Amino acid sequence: MAKKKIDVTGKRFGRLRVIKEVEPKGYKRRYLCKCDCGNEKVVYLNNLTRGMTTSCGCFQKEKARESSLVDLTGKRFGFLTVINQASSKNNRTYWRCECNCGKSIVVEASRLLNGKTKSCGCFRKEEGFKRKNEQEEKYRKDGVMVTSLKRKINKNNSTGVKGVSLFKTKKSIKYRAQIGIKNTIIDLGVFDTIEEATLARKQAEEKYHKSYLED
Repeated sequence: MAKKKIDVTGKRFGRLRVIKEVEPKGYKRRYLCKCDCGNEKVVYLNNLTRGMTTSCGCFQKEKARESSLVDLTGKRFGFLTVINQASSKNNRTYWRCECNCGKSIVVEASRLLNGKTKSCGCFRKEEGFKRKNEQEEKYRKDGVMVTSLKRKINKNNSTGVKGVSLFKTKKSIKYRAQIGIKNTIIDLGVFDTIEEATLARKQAEEKYHKSYLED
């Protein structure tokens, strides 16, 4: 049974009242809507039904104006302390803030108030380092990152065999086998056939990798 086509004509979504359906863009259906402020706007159906668009844009502008009227001097937002107003442009107010790390940055008021900016960027860096250290502690074994040993073959590999690459000379094409362990690349040799190079690689995996992959 064919799926029933949704028609939202006459319905209200936030400040928008749907007037009529207009020409789609690609496969995406669109509707002409009238905002409570009087402006008309064409909106994708999905954006209406999912609540992603609820005005012509006036609501966001009003919020920006409201945030520009609030004095944030001395207030804290995460790692940031507001020092003074830096500038105002297009109904948006920017504040100079000092981060806990000592760095000074300028941030738009709305980003402080909605929690999108909480530091100069050092917090994200610290969290990144923390996650990296946690991952290393979890997966590092005797100085070896076990996850690196399980990586899939590189998409640029020319032979289809992990650790085996083409070795071209003026007279022939041969195959070089290598293996990495503890930040060191071990050259296993150059072979006439890919089968020989593959065997050398497999034997090296048994010798250098197997003990780290065993539970």
